[in-house]
Amino acid sequence: MGKISAEGVKRYCKWMFDAKAIYLWGADVEVLTSELLESLKKRFGTKHYEKISIENNEGKIGADCSGFLRPLSGHDNTAAGYYKECTKRGDISKMPKDKMCLVFRKQEGIIVHVGIYMGDGTTYEMYNGCEYKKFSSTKWDSYGIPEWIEQTKKALAVGDKVTLEEEVNGYRTAKDAENKTNVVHKVVPGDYYVYKLYGKAVNISRYKNSPGSWVVL
Repeated sequence: MGKISAEGVKRYCKWMFDAKAIYLWGADVEVLTSELLESLKKRFGTKHYEKISIENNEGKIGADCSGFLRPLSGHDNTAAGYYKECTKRGDISKMPKDKMCLVFRKQEGIIVHVGIYMGDGTTYEMYNGCEYKKFSSTKWDSYGIPEWIEQTKKALAVGDKVTLEEEVNGYRTAKDAENKTNVVHKVVPGDYYVYKLYGKAVNISRYKNSPGSWVVL
């Protein structure tokens, strides 16, 4: 599976927004023509296209929520399917706010809608056309991080807050951490502060301005 950078995702989403892409059930980022519209009606039923006028929308880019992701992921899927393939996923309350994620909404316990959280407090989604808005946790139920988004790593600085999403090895010294030798304990998931930096090694602590464990993030 290929990958696209977080910056590439941002450019694509902005392009769709600036192009005023319309919500088009069953479409995978396609140019609306009368032939396409008739084909979609035959496949999915006319009720999904009652508000789509070919006279006003011919030539516009159209996609539904999962079709919006196809050029990025490189494959076709449903909103529920995209959730299942995410390597990290969970309740929206646990979403890392500094990472680009897919966000999902449920209806009667089933995932029916997907959008993209940009890692900066905003989202893009295909709903009433391509929408760009401030992230609201009340609108979404779950999040997922797919392998095909290559996350941008922010350079750490002393005092930064970092979140461990999984257990990592803890080392006594920075050299041990860089060489990945002499593990002394496991550092459990949670929120930490950066106390010191040395090469690829990071000293993190539960308490600001206090030494902790050397790890490699």
